[in-house]
Amino acid sequence: MITAIAAIEATATLLWTYAALTGASWLIHARRLETGAHVPAAVELLTHLVPAMIALVCVVLLGALIGLPSIVALIALLFPAGLAYGSHMALTEIRDAATSRQDLPRLAATLITSAAIITYRQLT
Repeated sequence: MITAIAAIEATATLLWTYAALTGASWLIHARRLETGAHVPAAVELLTHLVPAMIALVCVVLLGALIGLPSIVALIALLFPAGLAYGSHMALTEIRDAATSRQDLPRLAATLITSAAIITYRQLT
């Protein structure tokens, strides 16, 4: 039987892995841009990350205001989800393609890497 904490940890691991791989892919694409396009690409990335982080801060403040200690579990998912979403959207715009077959290997690598990390954590 999987506990709620284990499910949150597994989901967070999956999101962190996807965010890391998408961020690395974004960096690879950004390096291929012309020199003058690096700063606008970085600003574009920030425009996708900042709203997610503002939502995270609002949830934290709301949880503190209401007095919900369980909000920490939600924060463990919101932060990597915001990073994954923001980096994915920035990658989509830097690639200038809404969907791409380039996403499939990254999704497969995310699943394989996350499964390995989760399995390792369960064994140790």
